[in-house]
Amino acid sequence: MRPVGVGEARAIGALLIAGGFVAGLSVALPHPDSVDELALVMTAVPMVLVGALVRLLAVRIPLPVTHALLAGASLLAGAMTLEAAVAAGIYGSIWVWGTMMAAYFFTKRIAVAHLVWTLFVYAVTLAIVPSTAGFSPFTRWLFTAISLTVILLFVSYIVARRARADRRARSFFDLSQDMLCTLDSEGRIVGLNGAWERNLGYSSEELQGTLLVDLAHPEDRERAIAEAIKVFKGIPSSGLENRVFAKDGSVHWLRSTAAVAVEDGMLYARATDVTELKQVAAEREELLGRVEELARSDALTGLPNRHALNEQLPRELARARREESGLCLAVIDLDHFKSYNDTHGHLAGDEMLRACAIAWDSAVRGADLLVRFGGEEFLVVLPGCALEEAEGIVERLREATPGEQTCSAGLALWDGVESIDELISRADSALYMAKAGGRDCLVQA
Repeated sequence: MRPVGVGEARAIGALLIAGGFVAGLSVALPHPDSVDELALVMTAVPMVLVGALVRLLAVRIPLPVTHALLAGASLLAGAMTLEAAVAAGIYGSIWVWGTMMAAYFFTKRIAVAHLVWTLFVYAVTLAIVPSTAGFSPFTRWLFTAISLTVILLFVSYIVARRARADRRARSFFDLSQDMLCTLDSEGRIVGLNGAWERNLGYSSEELQGTLLVDLAHPEDRERAIAEAIKVFKGIPSSGLENRVFAKDGSVHWLRSTAAVAVEDGMLYARATDVTELKQVAAEREELLGRVEELARSDALTGLPNRHALNEQLPRELARARREESGLCLAVIDLDHFKSYNDTHGHLAGDEMLRACAIAWDSAVRGADLLVRFGGEEFLVVLPGCALEEAEGIVERLREATPGEQTCSAGLALWDGVESIDELISRADSALYMAKAGGRDCLVQA
């Protein structure tokens, strides 16, 4: 964004160049013999040079100097009228242009001050100039004053209406909850609304002239640049979600869309802070993950439950069939567990179940699946395992049973054909035989 006064200085520079050009043209074209050609040329050339210099150094010229240059342009118009020796209105164009510029760029009070100065210069000029082309000096001054006043009032009215419209637009712009901004062709911020400060903490002054991509998270910067290039090529924005840094260093997620105005080379962007939505979505995913984990886990022991068994066991059977490898399944039951609960209490019984789960989970292989099947009954799936090897693993589990508690087990080798229910039923029948045979033993189906 250019500083205040730059546009005004450039406009005054253009006025001086145009005034010098008019003076030079009046000398080059047919003109009355009373015209002092040398004086006009000596006035016109410095005007053009000063005007060009003002436009070149506009960013460094303070506003008070701009006012002085405009007043000087009015004074030079009077000088050129005197050098022409007739108030014919040719050089009065400079006063018209100056009045229009004052009414457009400055407040009404300052514009009126410039008009008063112009009319004063014109009055002095009319009092000195040899000829007023048949009209009395007062008549010329009065009609010029009326014309310039009408111009000033008309331009001021247009500027005031536009300013009101701009204020209304700015109000809607600032009241928007969306983060709105305009970018130039290099991706620098030209303007933005108050939502940026409300969401990210940056004021409009802090971000004007800043490359928007500089705010992006390093990991998202390449995507943001690619999206901007696509939009500047006229390809509609499909929406972009990227992270940006707020003023306090925190990271915010923005969901943005953009469109380019080809006629002025500007990009208009709208962004919504979706940080909270992202957090809610992440928390929801985490919660769903926990729920899903709980759905597959036994609340007491933390081991997989029947739901997990129903998901994994078919995959293990399919793998055993595909690899033509053995798969064994064992059902383990704590002996006399009801009596244990009656003697020690259910809390002690729960603690025993947890202790067994920990001990047995440490005793199985990494590929094995230990499941709490229900009550005091557990089930072990032993993939890639022959019957003899499976027997050794189950015995190792039985030996790891904590305290003086014993357990019984039934072991079955899958025949490659039977269903899951049939396999579990055979292992369960073997467990029943172990219990009927005195407990604290392993029976193969």
